[in-house]
Amino acid sequence: MSKKELILKINNIEVKYHEVILVIKGVSIEVPEGSIIALLGANGAGKSTTLKAVSGLLKHEDGQVTDGSIEFLGQRIDRMGPEKIAKMGIVQVIEGRRVFEHLTVEQNLKVGAHMRKDGRSIKDSLEMVYHYFPRLKEKRNEVAGLVSGGEQQMTVVGRALMTRPKLILLDEPSMGLAPLLIHEIFNIIMRLNQEEKISIFLVEQNAKLALSVAPHAYVMENGRIVMDDSAEKLKENPDIKDFYLGMTDFGGRKSFRDVKHYKRRKRWLT
Repeated sequence: MSKKELILKINNIEVKYHEVILVIKGVSIEVPEGSIIALLGANGAGKSTTLKAVSGLLKHEDGQVTDGSIEFLGQRIDRMGPEKIAKMGIVQVIEGRRVFEHLTVEQNLKVGAHMRKDGRSIKDSLEMVYHYFPRLKEKRNEVAGLVSGGEQQMTVVGRALMTRPKLILLDEPSMGLAPLLIHEIFNIIMRLNQEEKISIFLVEQNAKLALSVAPHAYVMENGRIVMDDSAEKLKENPDIKDFYLGMTDFGGRKSFRDVKHYKRRKRWLT
């Protein structure tokens, strides 16, 4: 892991819903400032819950961080409300392309600037969004609920940019999109990181895609981090290849634990 200053430090957190359902167990993750870090894992692994723990959105779902701590630029935030966390410079793009369907694309974008009073600054932010997403400029007066899925995804990412964030939490940006659109959006994500110096914490099921943009990644299963390493090493790691690409005899995806158990057993038998 890079020795850069950390913008986000998740330190051994535990998350419970309704005070009794333990979902996250001893998770520690570091996001260096100016970097893209990926969190990989299958459905139900706890990835989205981890992002909501950072953004404070857990509180809207009767969830809470019950142990450990989360720090943003050295300041503890796990006891703060989501509004205060957002004002500090953290914005979450929730999975599912959640646009305000009856507003235009541009009205959706302006919602992201609702905490800002400077009209000139809002105009500059709009121009920045249109610079990275020229398709949104073409569609700016169309109703957001009627544009394509890819354009809706661009809209929610653009809306997040309107907050002028320091850290974007991206939850499954590739979900349900055609390959060409996925490629376009992930290229823009890389440009935002490189040109605007925005740090990005990316949750993604598509391991190959995530490892193509994030230099370092964590692998989560059943609410725990089971591995983390550089993208290059993870791409070549046979266990990771089996975990994401291997299939059981019954056609289902293996768990990381199953893969490790099988390899230990094979070594013991030989």
